[in-house]
Parts: sequence; structure tokens; C-alpha cells
Amino acid sequence: MVSITMLDKTLSDLRREIIDLQQTNISPNYDTNKLYSIINISRDSLKETEKFQQQILNQLQQFENSLADINQILRNNIEQKLQLQHQQQSSDDIEIRAKLMALNAEALECRAVAVQLQQEARMVLSKAAEIEKLANDELDQQKLEMKEKQQEKERNRAAELERRVKLEEERQRLKELQQQQERILAMTKIPLHEDEYTNWSIREFMYNDQNPPCIIRTSPNDLSMPIDITYIDIAETEHLLDNQEELISTPLRVKFNSVESKQQLIILAIPYIIKRSLHRENIIKIRQSNGLWLSTETNESSFDSYKDKHFVECKLNKSSICAVVSRLKRDTIFIENQTSDRYVSSADPRFTLQWPENVSKNNFYIRTCIQPVDLPTFTQFCQRFIHECRGLLAVGPIIELNYDDINLLKPIQFTLPILVQPKKKTLPSKTTQMSMDAGSTTQESQQDIIAQQQQLIFKSMLGENLSNERLILLYSNSNENIWHIDTDIRLIDSKLHDIITTDIQYLHSRMIVVRYDKQLMSLKQLQTTLSLFEQTLNQRSATLILRHRSLIPNEICLTCCSTQRIDTIDNDIKKENYTNNDEQIKEIILQEGQLLELRFRGNVLPINNNNQQSATPFAFNTNFPFFFETNISEIDKYCQHLSSCYYGYIQIYSKRKHYQNVLKDIDKKKQQIDTVKQESSHENESCLAEILVSLPKVSKEVRIPIEKTLSTFTGEGILTSSLFRDMAASLVGDEWRWLASCLGMTNIRIEAIEHDYHNDAPYYMLLTWFKRVPRSSDKL
Repeated sequence: MVSITMLDKTLSDLRREIIDLQQTNISPNYDTNKLYSIINISRDSLKETEKFQQQILNQLQQFENSLADINQILRNNIEQKLQLQHQQQSSDDIEIRAKLMALNAEALECRAVAVQLQQEARMVLSKAAEIEKLANDELDQQKLEMKEKQQEKERNRAAELERRVKLEEERQRLKELQQQQERILAMTKIPLHEDEYTNWSIREFMYNDQNPPCIIRTSPNDLSMPIDITYIDIAETEHLLDNQEELISTPLRVKFNSVESKQQLIILAIPYIIKRSLHRENIIKIRQSNGLWLSTETNESSFDSYKDKHFVECKLNKSSICAVVSRLKRDTIFIENQTSDRYVSSADPRFTLQWPENVSKNNFYIRTCIQPVDLPTFTQFCQRFIHECRGLLAVGPIIELNYDDINLLKPIQFTLPILVQPKKKTLPSKTTQMSMDAGSTTQESQQDIIAQQQQLIFKSMLGENLSNERLILLYSNSNENIWHIDTDIRLIDSKLHDIITTDIQYLHSRMIVVRYDKQLMSLKQLQTTLSLFEQTLNQRSATLILRHRSLIPNEICLTCCSTQRIDTIDNDIKKENYTNNDEQIKEIILQEGQLLELRFRGNVLPINNNNQQSATPFAFNTNFPFFFETNISEIDKYCQHLSSCYYGYIQIYSKRKHYQNVLKDIDKKKQQIDTVKQESSHENESCLAEILVSLPKVSKEVRIPIEKTLSTFTGEGILTSSLFRDMAASLVGDEWRWLASCLGMTNIRIEAIEHDYHNDAPYYMLLTWFKRVPRSSDKL
């Protein structure tokens, strides 16, 4: 670059000189040396430039050679890369071809399978078409058959309806004739009754000083007709009471021979215990030959000599076993289809029925029975079953309807009573109730209660209704204890919340109205609670009391009575000198009229009973407590030597017969008369309670008390055993009871003597009185 620069300078000097020469003429003084030097310098510069160019040319040739080498190297690299790529591409193509061949094979297989499936699908479709065709043919055939059956049913129904209409018309005609006859007889019934029975003689039986007698009316021509009236055994009272029935008289056996006396019937008047209740009525039940008890036509009666006593009477045409029973009152409603009317129950005026005109095609009857529920009973049930009754606010009575098989064309308006809702069932009391039930494992936790309260507060802020109370009607069939919910009716509450109004077109055999809290109780739990409540209504609370006599510790008295009558029974027991020291009391749940057995177990037995397996039968009745008096003694005096007393147990067993296919409905008992004898039965017994009996060990100085039964007799003057035998034989019927009452004996003592000696009870009553009276007293 330096040489080139120098050459450019020399050449520029030379060109400038040449230009100057061209512009001016050459003068004689012109310095040619200068030009010559410039030319020489330019020539030298050109030589140097030529050398430099030669060097540059060499360098360019070397650079060209290097570029050629580089190009060759790059060309070789590109060729190698191309070869490698070609080789790799050829190997990938082979693999791809292999995979493609495999896929083609699989595709061919799938295509073959698809073709096979298509063939099978065509076959299935053809079969499905055939089956569908056959099904359609069968459906068409069934429709034709159903249509024919429906037409036949309609024809039969029309024929049956026509037959029922004719029967109803005939029944109505007969009923009108009967009513006309009754109206005619009603005008003369009272005089005829008085004329017919006024002259009949009155005979009294089973008389004593405290209880009124049993009175029988007989024809004046049959004064000498023998009549025998006795008490019956406990076993014969089985099946006497149905649900919600109570025994209010002693069951009697009346024996007489109407064939010999030529009298067709007698009139039996039985005294009973008054039960003041608007819901109940008193009837006489008669025991049939198959063991069932059926009610008979019963009338209230009164006698001038016993104006303060109450009697019911019935007609008997043969020897029978009778008892007076208090049952729920039953009303019969006759509904005429052409008139509208209103019915008010005689048992509860709040229960009414109101039906419009043309409510049905035919006239029909409805028989009603109301099982009342009072507030104390409901409160006691809620306290006894706290968890089950959570959310149960109020219930109504159980209403039973027995009606003809008929379809209503219009609804009937019912007014149903219900208990007034207790005010304590409010939302803030949830926490209080939770604290009371803290010991229960099934109770909700505190967090759940707080969450529920927060939800209620949130709903109240949103303006939602906080009232969780709901009214619902439940129903069940006559022979089941399962309650169902009727969701097709609308219940209307009254202002006082004690009467519910509703319209019912499909009647139910049994129904009840319930008020509950939907947040605390589910519908399923409500149904279960109602079944438990109905079962509780049929149960009775009984108390077992065992006491020892104060002066004679081996003489005991066991009493089984209703829990409601404990105070009265306690006073009666105290009059017999039974102390409450070492008193044993146990409460059990029984049913009215339930047959029980009293048994002994352990080292203590009654003196007169050496058989430990023997049992004393009795029945539980609310109005008739059971008293059992006896002397006890030890079986093995060497047993229980470490104790100061001998110990044993009194067991109360429940023994029942369970019949197969026995109908419990009262209205169906007549169907049982011919079937009960053929039914197979089995007995099932269970121990309901055990009461500890203790007998103090007698020391050598203490004389063992004599037995209660007096087997020997020491006379005083004319008072001998034979005289007492003659006096006992002269007592007829229940005269010995009246005599015992006059002699100062209590009812418990009289019942015990009769239980122990049966037919010899009058004689041993006199002996008992004789032994208890001091020698200094005047016994004549």
C-alpha cells in the first residue's frame, strides 16, 4: 500500500509537469534534469509497483489454491453428508415400509372382521326384526285379550252393580219395614216390657255385705228352677278382653236347665264398677264353646233395693259364662245418598262428619270408634321415649272406621280432634334439650346444633318462613301396625289448634292426625314413633309389692295391682298388719287381662306346696288387684348357712297361646267359631319379673309359727267341729262371704281363704275366725 501511495505521488508529479509543458512553451531555461529525475523516480516506482504486484499476484494464486482446497474439502464433506443422509433415509424407508406393511395387514384383518361383523349385524337385525314382529303380534294379541277381559269385567261389574242395587233396594225396603215395625212397637214397648217382666220374680246370688248381689229374673211359674252361679277359673278368661277393653265385674258361670223348667230364657243382671267416661260403654260378653268371647245385647238396669248400685242385664237362653266389660264407645252412621247431613260423635263432639247429596250411588253405613289420647298420657310417653319423640309436638285420637265396600263420588268433610300443642317446643329450647340429653349416644353434637341455628338465622335474613311445624294425616289398615302417610289431602288448622278440618274421598280403616317439627323428625321416624305410641296405649303399668306380716315374718303377701292404685292397695295391706320393712317393689308392663303365673324358685317355698314347679295362675286387671297370701318355709335349713336369712325368689311368668290364622278384629270373631278348633297353637312363656323373698332364720328359743290352714280343732262347749260343719253346709252361695264380713274379716282374707280351700272355704272361714277370737270373748 506504501508503494502504491508513493507511485501515485510520483505519477501525479509527472502528470503535473507534463500539463505545465503542454500549457507553456519549453523555455531555454527549462530544467530537464528535474523532468528526468521525475521520470526516473516514476520508473523506479513502477518497478517497485510491479514487484509488489507480482507479490500480490503470488499471494492471490496461493489464496486461489487455498480456496480451491477449501472448496474441495467442502465438496467432500457435502458428498459424505449426502451419502450419510441417503443411507439414513434408505434405512428409515425400510422401517417405514415394514410398519406400513404391518398396518396394511392389520387393516386387512380389521376389514375382514368388519365384514364379518356386518354380516352378523345383518343377521341380528333380521332376527330383531323377526322378534319385534312376533312381539308386536303378541302385544296385539294381548291387547285384544285384555280388551276382551276388560269388557268381560265391565259386564260383570255392571251385573254385580245391578245385583247390588237390587239387593240394596231390597235391603232398604226391608229396613223401612223394620223401622215401621219398630216405630209401631216403640209405642207399646215400654208397657209391654213392664207388663212382661214386672211380675217376674227376682232372685239374688253371690251376696255379701260390701258388694251388691247378682240378680236373676225368672218367670213366676219357675220359682223352683235350680240356678247355680259360681266364679270361673282364671284360665277360662283367656281371650276375654280385646284392645282398650277393661273388666269391670267378676266373671260368672250361670247354670240352669231351661228344658226341664220349660222357660225359654232368664234375665241376668250383673253389678259392675262404675267407670265415668264419655268414650266408653258397658257390655256383657258371653264365652262361646270354642273359648272366644262375644258381646251380646246389653241394657242398663236398676233396682229399688240397690238404687246406689249399677247393673247391666242381658237375656240368657242357656247356661253361659258372662262378664261385664268396658269398651270404647261405638257409633253407627247411616248415610243416605239422596240427602246431606252432619254427624257428631257421642264419644268426642269434636269429631264430626258432613256429607253432601249424592255422595255415593247407594246408601251405606259407617261404624266409628275413637280411641282417646289425653295430654298426661302423651306427656308420659314423650318423657319415657325422649329420643324417639324429638320433634313430636301433638297427636290426635286414633279413629277407627268400619264401612261398607263402596266408592264415594264426592268427598266427606271430617273434623278431627288433636291435642293442643305444648308451648315449650320452641327453637331456643334446642340447646336446653341437648344439655338434658348429653348422656345419650344418639344425640347430635354441639357443632350440629350451632350449624342448624346459623342456617335458621341465615334463612330469617333472607325472609324465609321459620315455622317448621307440619300437620300430617297417617292411616293404616285394621290388621296392621304400620302407618302410612296420606299426601293427597289438605289439612286446615283451627284458631285454637285443637281441631283439624279436611275432605276425604278415599276412606281409611284407621287414621290419626299428628303435628311435628320437620327439622327434628323425619317422616320415617314419625311412622315408627306412632307404631310405638299405639303399642304403648295398649299397655298398662303394674306394680308388684311383697311384704311380710309384722309379727309373723314367714307369712307374706304379694300384690299385683295397677300403678295408679298403689295408695289404695297400700292402705288395704296395712290393715292386715303387713309391714313395709324389707318391702320389695317392682314395676312391670302388662296388658289388660293378661294371664300370668306365680312361681317360687330357690330355698324358700310355701308350706302347703312342696313342689317347686307348681304355679298359681292369675290375671292382671286394673280394677281387680291380685292378692296372694301364704306361709313360707325353707327347703334346706343347712343351706345358706353364712347368711342370717333363707333366700328365694317369686317369679312372675307370662304364658300365652299363639294361634295361627286367628283374626283379632272384633267384627270377624264370628268367623272364628268354626275355625279355632282346627287351628294349631303353641304356648310361649317368659319370665317378666323376679322378687327376692327372705325368711329370717328361727333360733331355738323362738317357736315356729303354726300353719295358716287349721287342720285340728279344739272345741269349746257346744262349739265343736261338727257344729261348724253344719253351719258351713247351711250357707248357700256367697252367704259365707257376707257372714265373714260381718265377723270383721277383710276382703283380702276372704279372697285368700277362697283361693286356698275352694269348696271348703265356709268351714275354714269359721275356723279362722274361731282361732283369732280370744277365749274370753262371747262366741255365741
